[in-house]
Amino acid sequence: MNLSDILTKDTIEVNVELKNKKQLIAKIAEIACKHPALNDIAPPEVEKLLFEREELASTGLGSGVAVPHCRIKGITSFAVGIVTTRKSIEFNSADNEKVDIFPFVIGPEDNPKEHLKVLSGMARLLRNPETRARIREASTPQELYDFLDSILKSNASSSETKPLGPAMRMLHVFIRDEDLFNDVLQVFASGDLTGAMVLEAHESTEYMSNMPVFAGFWNNDLNTFNRIIVAVVKESLLNQTLRNIEYVCGDFREQTDVMVTVTDLHHALGSLDF
Repeated sequence: MNLSDILTKDTIEVNVELKNKKQLIAKIAEIACKHPALNDIAPPEVEKLLFEREELASTGLGSGVAVPHCRIKGITSFAVGIVTTRKSIEFNSADNEKVDIFPFVIGPEDNPKEHLKVLSGMARLLRNPETRARIREASTPQELYDFLDSILKSNASSSETKPLGPAMRMLHVFIRDEDLFNDVLQVFASGDLTGAMVLEAHESTEYMSNMPVFAGFWNNDLNTFNRIIVAVVKESLLNQTLRNIEYVCGDFREQTDVMVTVTDLHHALGSLDF
């Protein structure tokens, strides 16, 4: 599912005058119910579910962005949209900054996997500072819709690559930075992959520091973050997956906390549906 297929101009409002989270959630519920997917749903029901989700943990991502979302029993498709506010409001974001960009996602209760993909795709789209700046500059819903639609369609077309060589590839992503790990994991959450796993890892120094012959060479309080993401990726999605990882991590040539290896899979039997 592409975000461009479910985003509508009717579910976009810009520069709205709102004072707090309560008003914001109410406005999103009102706008969301304009989407065809929610024809039989009343705004108070959507508002209630959005608040229940916020009580679990704030959906504020940081950098002035939050993605309120919920799942509703009985609907069969997704409703997405975006609200921007004239003034930033308090939203308990991860970086403690106020928020003025609010994309939202309302999805079917029985399709959590697709819901995760839509959320992750939205989060990745808004990670770009230039994209956020253009969103804040939009003065009309049509202007913002046209901008987002062009980006989403461009991203969708760039991911269509011709399959070459073996049908499947295996990726190992070695990560030593916790923030980058969380960002990279979102790439795999939103991708059409046959499965991704996370392995805990420890540097050899952690073990050698406890060996008598190497005593004194390393600090006993070693606490290095190490994770390995292992994923099987369709060849047709390999280049786009690598681009997405580099997008969130920065230029691989300048990275010292992330390394990606790609291995041919000449035999891949079965699948893992995550």
